Amino acid sequence: MTPRPPAVRVLADAAAAVPLLLDEVRGLAQREPGALLGFATGGTYTQFLRALAAELPADRLLATHLDEYLGFGPDRRGGMVHELGQSCPPVLDMLRRGRFLPVPRVGDAATLRAHEERLQRAGGVALQLLGIGRNGHIAFNEPGTPFDSEFHVTTLAETTRADARARFAPEEPPLQAVTSGLATILRARRLVLCAFGKPKAEAVRAMLTGDLSPACPASLVRRHADVLVLLDHDAASLLMLGQASA
Repeated sequence: MTPRPPAVRVLADAAAAVPLLLDEVRGLAQREPGALLGFATGGTYTQFLRALAAELPADRLLATHLDEYLGFGPDRRGGMVHELGQSCPPVLDMLRRGRFLPVPRVGDAATLRAHEERLQRAGGVALQLLGIGRNGHIAFNEPGTPFDSEFHVTTLAETTRADARARFAPEEPPLQAVTSGLATILRARRLVLCAFGKPKAEAVRAMLTGDLSPACPASLVRRHADVLVLLDHDAASLLMLGQASA
């Protein structure tokens, strides 16, 4: 597919994104039964995950996610699968039934390659939800990550660890994580990226209007043919947009 500029919608607030995200999941389940949905975690998606808990079509979809802290299993507080399960408990039922494909908690090359291959055998990710970090990362692909990266172990930037500190208090956030690479993310058939709040505004501007460069890993979304970006007014405040607001 030939890349085209991401579609951008500016919403009144983060809550306004929830029905749009639910529609994305419903539509996927109707169009492609058995398709693979890629979750994102973090505060950006908490409201959506809580709403999805009431209607997740767990028998019509497979699911996975983007990243996991090194050494963190599904029961360990602060981990990504743990967070997904806290906000959307049906995810844990999918995990028990083998319908949720968790990112490995270990970082050896053979395990990561096997996970990448498992996703491809499942048909590849049909819909990947994404957030963006203040430094322009997506998943845990920090600035400087090569565009051709696949699943790998990464050392987390201090800004990333600072943003995660509250979820681990009184302990310190982990230093490393396993993450989906940028090339892996780009293979998803559709990307939906959400960003809310003033602290994300500079990263959003770099993603959409700055250089297409590993210096802003999220800028890679401009190479994809089917991208929707949902922003609130604060996150969009440094953009000059002609798109309609909602």
